[in-house]
Amino acid sequence: MNLPQITATVSGYIFSWEKERLIAEISRIHNHNDGRVTGEIAISTTAPGYSPHLHQAQFNFSASRSRNELGRILDERYGKLADWSTLLEQLCFYTLERMRRGEPVVVLQPGDEIKPPEYLLEPLILKNNPVIIFGDPGSAKSTMALILSQIMAHPDDNFGLDITPPSHDVKCLYLDYETDEDTLKWLLTKLQRGMGLPRAALPYRRCAMPLAQDLDQIHRHIHDTGAEVIIIDSLGLACAGDLKDPQVALAFFSALRQIRITSLILAHTAKNPETKKKTIFGSVFFEAQARSIWEVWKRQDVGEDEMDIALFNRKPPPFQKLYPPVGMHIDFGLDTISVSQAQPRTISEFLAGLSTQMQIQEVLKHGAMSTKEITDALGTTRGAADSAIKRLKDKGKIVKVIDKWGLVETETKEGFY
Repeated sequence: MNLPQITATVSGYIFSWEKERLIAEISRIHNHNDGRVTGEIAISTTAPGYSPHLHQAQFNFSASRSRNELGRILDERYGKLADWSTLLEQLCFYTLERMRRGEPVVVLQPGDEIKPPEYLLEPLILKNNPVIIFGDPGSAKSTMALILSQIMAHPDDNFGLDITPPSHDVKCLYLDYETDEDTLKWLLTKLQRGMGLPRAALPYRRCAMPLAQDLDQIHRHIHDTGAEVIIIDSLGLACAGDLKDPQVALAFFSALRQIRITSLILAHTAKNPETKKKTIFGSVFFEAQARSIWEVWKRQDVGEDEMDIALFNRKPPPFQKLYPPVGMHIDFGLDTISVSQAQPRTISEFLAGLSTQMQIQEVLKHGAMSTKEITDALGTTRGAADSAIKRLKDKGKIVKVIDKWGLVETETKEGFY
């Protein structure tokens, strides 16, 4: 028997034995803590007189017993096609060898022409990296994700928002774990109509299986649609297991890393009862593995067909600054959705979402205040206020006159570290 041709796929390998006219597709490989390596094996043939599909099952690549049992089954059914014992030995050996070999070492050569990380939608979506937007239930995360997809699809129009569109049309693939096709189609139609956009399709897939178990199909859809960004709505159902389990978070990001694509991930909120700080629901590894994180807040009065949305940067990309908040005002008509610019710093309900430094600058716009007055106005601790005041003073943003602090200059769009 000749050696097989081996082609890597997103979650495994395809083995092809030309002379025997056999193909074995290995997928969903999983390396267990006890040393077992399991996956799914599907064997097919192009030989005449046989059904193309021969066998499909879960398989333990690291156990001799498993390959011996499968070899006997295949030999009884299709003995004339191949030396199954040798074929399975090759399949197991090269699968384990390639999986454990991993990616090759690359020598990094610094140079003047090296480019910094690129944004597809600055400051929100970092190219080739996972970005998480999290918020309370009902905070319009799905609507906002559709808005961002349309800005990327129509870069000549950023809807008047404080967002830098991409340099070219960017197609998104919407992976929906929560709603349904009709709902997203309805929202998309209203948005395109309300913003005067040309009627354009958005690749959409209703998902039921966790991301890690659906990699091959998702990868095919990415290739077929030409998508540069996947929108995952939402994180909880795209994972498998208890979100507070670190292994669940690590498995999700490991699977996401195999796809090698920019991702916008929508997630729900957890509230720390001790600090009252809102975070992504689940393991801290969701926060650790995301390259940038934004928290979404919504302001909407009962009975209103309009809302204000604010996005606060909770984790900046590596070695970059925290960005100022991004705001948008959304109007819901009977058949339309329109979007316009909103200033989160001018909306009182959003003030608490700003950094302490930003909050101090906002309250000082109404006049000079003492440290105690600032602390009382913000409802923060004296230590937090003192630290923020010192940083603002060092930056030349505020100055002390007698016993009160006042603004030196008007606030800029500069971010704070």
